[in-house]
Amino acid sequence: MSTIFLFVCSKVTMTNKPHIYQMPNLGCMLGTAYQCLLGRLSEALFDAGLDITTAEYLILRALYTSDGMQQCEICSLINKDKGAVSRCVAGLVRKGLVVTESVSHKCLRVFLSPEGRRIEPEVMKVARLRHDDLAGILTSDEVGALTEILSKIIEKS
Repeated sequence: MSTIFLFVCSKVTMTNKPHIYQMPNLGCMLGTAYQCLLGRLSEALFDAGLDITTAEYLILRALYTSDGMQQCEICSLINKDKGAVSRCVAGLVRKGLVVTESVSHKCLRVFLSPEGRRIEPEVMKVARLRHDDLAGILTSDEVGALTEILSKIIEKS
C-alpha cells in the first residue's frame, strides 16, 4: 500500500489508509490553501475588532481602489457571483460601511460611507500583516514562482 498525503490547514500528514485521492490533487490543494488563507484572514479581522466577513473585506478592498463601482464590476474583479456580492453589499449597507445608488432597475453603484472610509487604515493594516505573514512562509523566489504559476492557472482556466 502506498503512502499518501492529506493536506490540512496547519500541516501535511501522512497516512497508509486507502483514500479516494491517491494522486496529487492540485485542485483540492489549491482549495485547501485558499480556505486556510480565508480562515486566517477572518481571525485577523476579528482580532483587529473589525466586524466584517472575508467576502465583505474583498468588496471593501475593491472600493478602496475604485470607489463607486457597479456591483457587476465588483463581481468580475473579485470573481464572485452576483447573488453573493449582492448579499455582501446588503450586509455592508446594514453595517453602515457602504451606500448604494441605483443606476438602473438591475444595477447598483456602491460607494464607501464615511464609516467605511474611516476604517480603511485598519483594514489595510490587516491586509499588510496577512501579506507579510504569507510572504514570510516563502522566499522571494518562491513568491515570484507562485505568482507566475497562479497567474497561468487563472489565465488558462
